[in-house]
Amino acid sequence: MWKEILIMATLVIYFSQTGTTKAAAEKISELKKADLVEIKPKRPYEMSYGKTVLTSMKEILTKARPELAMEIPDVQKYARLLSGFPVWCGAAPNVVLTLLDALDLNGKHAAVFTTSGATKPAKLAVKLKKMYPEARWHKPLNANGMTEEEIRNWM
Repeated sequence: MWKEILIMATLVIYFSQTGTTKAAAEKISELKKADLVEIKPKRPYEMSYGKTVLTSMKEILTKARPELAMEIPDVQKYARLLSGFPVWCGAAPNVVLTLLDALDLNGKHAAVFTTSGATKPAKLAVKLKKMYPEARWHKPLNANGMTEEEIRNWM
């Protein structure tokens, strides 16, 4: 029985600046009957859109890993990890990478969902697959305008 629980256990991890990704993560967590963890940066991104873009560009160029203000979740009991985030400058916010760097993704089924109107999640999924090849990556989801059926059928 424990093996069945392990196989089905899902963790939704998300980062949200404005609440859009949070709402998507909560819906996905509810429909997938998954646990939910918010990625909390030590220095919150409570700034204007323009400043967020500049900060994100700087973090991408310097390959920064912003500090977290949270405990790293123990992912041992999860078979699936679903990571959600907004897309900044065509990339995942570096604070998301800080958390992914700290997780043991070996053999985990993983997928991303994004909340961006411009960047398709497939581009980000390819980048993450290269960065974290130990995970078994699945089809990403554009969480904007997603239906309950699309969420249920996803991964």
